[in-house]
Amino acid sequence: MIYYNSRDISNKTPYGAVEAGAPVSFCVSVQEDGCLEVNLVMAKEGCDPETVIGARDGSKFTFEWRSKFAGLYFYYFQARYEWNRDERTDSCQLTVFEREDDGPAWLSSGVMYQIFPDRFAKSDKYQAPFQIKNHKVHDRWGELPVHAPDENGVTLNNDFFGGNLAGILDRLDYLEDMGVTVIYLNPVFEAFSNHRYDTGDYHKIDPMLGTEKDFSELCCEASKRGIRVVIDGVYNHTGADSLYFNKYANYKSVGACQGEDSPYFNWYSFIFFPDVYESWWGIDTLPAVNEKADSYLDFIIRGEDSVIRHWLRAGASGVRLDVVDELPDVFLDELRVAVKEEKKDAMIIGEVWEDASNKEAYGERRRYFQGKQLDSVMNYPLKDAIIRYLGYDHNAKWFSDTIEGLRENYPAHTFNSLMNILGTHDTKRILTVFMESSWTYDEARQKLYSALLIWALMPGIPCIYYGDEIGMQGDKDPMNRQCFCPDRKNGEISAYFRRLLNFRKSIKDIDKMEYVPGEPDGGHFSFKREGNVCCLHVSINDQGENRRISFPGADILDFVISGRVDYVGDKTFEMYGKSGIAVLTSR
Repeated sequence: MIYYNSRDISNKTPYGAVEAGAPVSFCVSVQEDGCLEVNLVMAKEGCDPETVIGARDGSKFTFEWRSKFAGLYFYYFQARYEWNRDERTDSCQLTVFEREDDGPAWLSSGVMYQIFPDRFAKSDKYQAPFQIKNHKVHDRWGELPVHAPDENGVTLNNDFFGGNLAGILDRLDYLEDMGVTVIYLNPVFEAFSNHRYDTGDYHKIDPMLGTEKDFSELCCEASKRGIRVVIDGVYNHTGADSLYFNKYANYKSVGACQGEDSPYFNWYSFIFFPDVYESWWGIDTLPAVNEKADSYLDFIIRGEDSVIRHWLRAGASGVRLDVVDELPDVFLDELRVAVKEEKKDAMIIGEVWEDASNKEAYGERRRYFQGKQLDSVMNYPLKDAIIRYLGYDHNAKWFSDTIEGLRENYPAHTFNSLMNILGTHDTKRILTVFMESSWTYDEARQKLYSALLIWALMPGIPCIYYGDEIGMQGDKDPMNRQCFCPDRKNGEISAYFRRLLNFRKSIKDIDKMEYVPGEPDGGHFSFKREGNVCCLHVSINDQGENRRISFPGADILDFVISGRVDYVGDKTFEMYGKSGIAVLTSR
């Protein structure tokens, strides 16, 4: 039998993904007699495999290998025994990347705050101009959004509360006080709908939100507080009601629907002109764009006043790419070049819901992390795993293995920069999710606190979906996109968020701390993060029995608890069931 564990550094060094050209050492053990040889079989996806013969030392076989090119590799070990018997291990993944840079340093050390612009804050300092559109503007901030289709069975997303950029500007002190260092804005460009993923004009801030001057002022004032602004880039589709498609002739432009004379005609794929065309997920209000069209690449990326360059110059510090799985490699390759030329420390984050290292979309393996595309992705796998572990599964080993899978497959600098989320505009509110798996509100709130300990202290940048920090609840869209009403906050949840974020902020060089998984046991999950001067310990006891944790030989500098945790003396804590603790100690 061949013994090999890709996550054990005695079997493979370095741990996880490797840089192209760097050596990798492997060691396997064979636990039976009669083994003649063991070979390493390594293949870059789509290429012929290469075989490396192991050097024998008793029952162990060692291998040295290095890649020439970045890519996704798969490997296994094959043993040959006497009597013509063979054995092979399961295949393992090895991500090989080119190191252009380690991504923006500010990404892994901060706290992000996601804002749905129509629902976060409204300031009377800005008065939106009258628009001839089929819009409903609510009379009262904070009432329920329209959540049912119209009389024709169509969900228009055309009800607005009037949130604006001036309102966000007014709340910068609130965000700064909470420790926020990055604001991620859902789309702010002119569009028909309240979510604005149906872009009408990429070069124009939606008039209901403000002007380009207002956007630049927001970025400037945020920067004075140490806060960066990241925009949402929706480049896979536009709105049907847009300058470019102009289905309803609401724009003065010659849109694609006006015929082949339109400069935008080759952006779209008509099946039966003009009424049947390719669209995002078959939604005809979102006609799909041919992102490989030269004129489109010029418009979004290449041109001197391209969309991406324009808004970086206006003050943005990066872009989150909507449905990045549907953007082709040529688009992502060129976008990265333009972004880094414009601002070397600007950030590119992709919306990916799975393990992005081996993501396959439309029959094509993506190469997001091989060095020339994304800096990071939204960490949906972590969110989903937290919900499963704390909500209903309570299997700490499964949870730990899920995190280790990401740590092993992602380049270290990417893993340390992941956008860690518990909810977004596309998901139910996290407190609502825990309410569904709990008997009481108090039980759901306790699950939330344990989730927050993991979320806030795991490598990466924790991202707050606006309102979660005050205990907002909400089911699927649009109920998860209700107005931010601080006067309705849950004071205990708000206080816990602030205590935890202040604790995180106090940890010197948290972004440079090395993640070390603990030994999962039943429902008990733990990890450490080791730094030069201090060590962070996080422990979640998601089970019934009490558990003691001790820190002999170290000074306890600070700690945060959730649930019932007692200090019993001698640098020891006793954790009751359904509790958690984060402890900062000296080295």
